Amino acid sequence: MPLNLVVCLKQIPNPDLQFQIAPDGKDIRRDALNYKLNGADEYALEEAVRLKEKNGGRVVAVTLGPKRTEQMLREALAKGADEAVRIAWDDPAAFDAGKNARLLAAAVRTLPHDLVLTGVQSDDYVNSATGGLVAGILGLAHASVVTRVAVQGSRVEVACELEGGLQRVYTLPLPALLSIQFGANTPRYAPLPAIMKAARQPIKELGPAALGLSNWEAVPLPYAFGIRGLSPPTAKGHAEMIAGSVEEQAKRFAQVLREKGFVRR
Repeated sequence: MPLNLVVCLKQIPNPDLQFQIAPDGKDIRRDALNYKLNGADEYALEEAVRLKEKNGGRVVAVTLGPKRTEQMLREALAKGADEAVRIAWDDPAAFDAGKNARLLAAAVRTLPHDLVLTGVQSDDYVNSATGGLVAGILGLAHASVVTRVAVQGSRVEVACELEGGLQRVYTLPLPALLSIQFGANTPRYAPLPAIMKAARQPIKELGPAALGLSNWEAVPLPYAFGIRGLSPPTAKGHAEMIAGSVEEQAKRFAQVLREKGFVRR
């Protein structure tokens, strides 16, 4: 059965960078950052493309963010997505997971969808909340930490990772939303011809009116949300760098272990 697949992607600052807090104290400094596709979302995208290749259908990549996110969407097109959609909410931080989920859900409503895929979490905020929130808003069956997906007619069988290396298998009715775990597959590299083709493909842009809103502040929320301030984590200890030869380092390390009570003689 051909599937209508929607995959929600997030662009994050490269986690290898050193971050500084902006002068207003409410975000990080973004003027010199470079960005990449969120790690878990790479697996969600790959899973969507594999499901299309196996069952037929179309993959639509959706993101929420400023113009710079179009580079990520073109990467998704080069890797097998058929269409790209950007919700044009130009908030570089987008801390509010509840608002993000409502905007993504509104966009998904405008698209045919049998399966909606997200990554299990974002590498920057690590809330692990967006997938479940979108599923709840849309009234979709939901499974998280998914490592295997098999579509069976009007249902989908999924394996979900549990603690201790265990898995649990569920069967969900379609349409459904799945949050894909790290390592669920091996993401592909985009071939050069596909990259060149993706550079010319149009990206659909959704403004507030397309989502049934008068403006971006008109998203109905059951709570108030604001950033009071960001700060680096407080240092709770210090590291001791042991210098000298290997023999001297080994003796000092053994002494430290005894002093800390890890070795008893």
